[in-house]
Amino acid sequence: MILRFLNKEYASGSLLFIMATAAMVAVNSRLTPLYNALLGTYVEVQIGDFATGKPLLPWVNDGLMAIFFSTSAWKSNAKSSPGNCVNCLLRP
Repeated sequence: MILRFLNKEYASGSLLFIMATAAMVAVNSRLTPLYNALLGTYVEVQIGDFATGKPLLPWVNDGLMAIFFSTSAWKSNAKSSPGNCVNCLLRP
């Protein structure tokens, strides 16, 4: 059932809305200290000799921006690929 929902086109928007609502409820209730503690949790990633660490909030912000711009680029590329109707309309 969950996998079927996640395959729908509106699933990502619905999930975003639910999570944003949950975050607003958490930050405007008695859960504020817990919410701030969660966002301030230090997360470190280490691969071999390379290690980097920062609080959870920048990881989430950077990760979401990377996902957003990657999907935007993929959609833009798909629209401009040969055989797409958009290219048919642009041809003389």
